[in-house]
Amino acid sequence: MFSLNPMYDYTDESEYGRGEASERNALYQEFERAGVGISVMKPFAGGQLLDAEQSPFGMALTRVQCIQYALDRPGVLTVLPGVRGMADLEDILAYVDATPAERDYAALAEMAPQSREARCVYCNHCQPCPAGLKIGTINKYYDLACLGDEMAAEHYRNLELHAGDCVGCGHCDSRCPFGVEQSARMAQIAEYFGM
Repeated sequence: MFSLNPMYDYTDESEYGRGEASERNALYQEFERAGVGISVMKPFAGGQLLDAEQSPFGMALTRVQCIQYALDRPGVLTVLPGVRGMADLEDILAYVDATPAERDYAALAEMAPQSREARCVYCNHCQPCPAGLKIGTINKYYDLACLGDEMAAEHYRNLELHAGDCVGCGHCDSRCPFGVEQSARMAQIAEYFGM
């Protein structure tokens, strides 16, 4: 069980989460590498993320967006939000039938402090890649391989297309809501794996 939500990952550690966002992300990756599944608690930060006045971002996210954000983090298997009654339960179960647009939390990039280091969160807003690369998957396998996960490295090697197949068109760079220069990252990943 682990408290995980955008408020903890994108705000000053002294106010909300423990550790810097990069440390928390490394921890999620280590859990995934070790085969330890995360069951997320507090996906709505006690309701603060659902209320624009209480949210540290000045905007409200929906329950569906918060659940999707948590499920997209490395190592996360389940999200266990608090339920106060039938209305809460119905709102949470709406996730099952939510459209991709309703699950989209790209608005978080506009709300989060811009001082944070740009990093890939595997959300795939960079897609479609004109060269056919699975950019989020490539980033995920690279991040895990850097932590020593040989299985992730093997999964990368078994991909149909690799970071070295990037044509450097910049399409992904312009579409990343989190400011990651994916074309430069593809070159870095290609160098790491030699492909």
